[in-house]
Amino acid sequence: MIPNKPGQVTKFHTPLPDEDPDQLYVVIEIKEDVERPNAYIRALNTGLSFPLISEVLLDDLEVVDVPTDDLIGHEVTIIKSDNSQVVGKVVKVTEQKITPDLKIEANGVATNVWLTIQDENGKEHTGTLFVK
Repeated sequence: MIPNKPGQVTKFHTPLPDEDPDQLYVVIEIKEDVERPNAYIRALNTGLSFPLISEVLLDDLEVVDVPTDDLIGHEVTIIKSDNSQVVGKVVKVTEQKITPDLKIEANGVATNVWLTIQDENGKEHTGTLFVK
């Protein structure tokens, strides 16, 4: 599937020989009102403080599912159904792979990644991952 909104995680469907075929990118902006629709993307997990934003043809990208079980054991913030935020270590992921839906908010990025965490008192909470 070709990306259709900012926040989607993508990769090149046919990377060049010198490119990492597993490199993932997040879509920053999509421009479809031009002769050749394009997207601004930023590489994920590069180790750089400020990874470059690249402009590429939209047709060269495909939306990918991302594994979520790597989050187990990490301390994260979740937003519960009552909109309260809780910090704790991930003890369970609802889905092993997910097509992330990211939404920029005033103080972070909301996701559709459902997790169960354990807070510092040992109590479990379920909600969606929130990245500050």
